[in-house]
Amino acid sequence: MNWHVAKRMGVVLAVALLAACSDDGEGGGKTDGGTTSDGGTNTGKSLGPGLGRSKDDPTGQAFALPAGLTLENPIVAYVPENPEDCDDKYSDEANGTGEEVRVCLIFNNTTSTPITVTLPPGLILKSTSDDVQNGIIVQTVSIVVPPGERYFAPLFAYCVNQDRSTTGLDDRYELGPAVTHKDFQEVFTLLAGKKLTREAAGRVQTVVHHVSQGEGLSAADRATLQSL
Repeated sequence: MNWHVAKRMGVVLAVALLAACSDDGEGGGKTDGGTTSDGGTNTGKSLGPGLGRSKDDPTGQAFALPAGLTLENPIVAYVPENPEDCDDKYSDEANGTGEEVRVCLIFNNTTSTPITVTLPPGLILKSTSDDVQNGIIVQTVSIVVPPGERYFAPLFAYCVNQDRSTTGLDDRYELGPAVTHKDFQEVFTLLAGKKLTREAAGRVQTVVHHVSQGEGLSAADRATLQSL
């Protein structure tokens, strides 16, 4: 078995162990989106459009790419066990953090110089189906796109719709606005400059659920983020 095949098998096993963003209500003590262990109590509310249980389009600060750079749309889902669709780039080459929403950004740099695109915290990855979860990035992500290239960049993000279906290979996305809600801004401030491990990303996801569902940022949530 060569290293490439072995690596792929390892990724398949890791993905199989991931928990879905949505919950079917069976087992595990979950009740309507909250859990008995994380302090979440899903009130059925949403912090804003496109968040929590809202089916509306997300709103916020519009995002634009730098001049000379284009993004292929729709954005395709990224599945680590099938990286061929993202130029054979594995999880260790991905940008951002999060275990729930994973996409492959495909940029085209039409200039003769590298272009750095900076994705701000709060940027929404909007699903083209309102049955599938939207994503959010919680830290600044910078990607350098080489000159004259069609460049593939896996991007990991967090789920903001706990009641929707988890992202699948056939799901498609588009770049949305950057949300400006006060509670999320505090989350971004608390996470600025931190290097998040996979375990830490799971704890961040719990906080993102609380905030996106309109529950606010509790003292326990703040302590969680400060401890990372």
